[in-house]
Amino acid sequence: MKEKPKSVEQEGPGPFGTVYVPPGRRAKITPENTVCAGKISEIPLGSAKSILLDKFNISLFHIGGGFYAVKEACPHAQYPLTKGKVVGETVTCASHNWKFNVRTGECLRGEEGLTIKTFPVEIRDGEVWIKL
Repeated sequence: MKEKPKSVEQEGPGPFGTVYVPPGRRAKITPENTVCAGKISEIPLGSAKSILLDKFNISLFHIGGGFYAVKEACPHAQYPLTKGKVVGETVTCASHNWKFNVRTGECLRGEEGLTIKTFPVEIRDGEVWIKL
């Protein structure tokens, strides 16, 4: 009897904030080590978007007229920050309520002195680009 193939896609975050992302769904990284997150018009003010990469994901936030990118996994329990609540420049992790400044990466509630990785963002020809 043939075994049913196992799904390679996980439900939710895996260890260390990684989720298996099939190559066709990953964002394309340029030789300059940048990734296009999409057109400005596709990312409404007040929203967050998950950028799927090979080894980790990025949370992109459109707030206050600007775009801010951070490593998506909350360091406490690896929960996706894209699913958190954003007020001003602060995202609150939906899992355990840790808070981070999306502009600086500073942990505002959680482990003192901790910061999450931030990525420079620039706008080019109406598109949002993230420097890795």
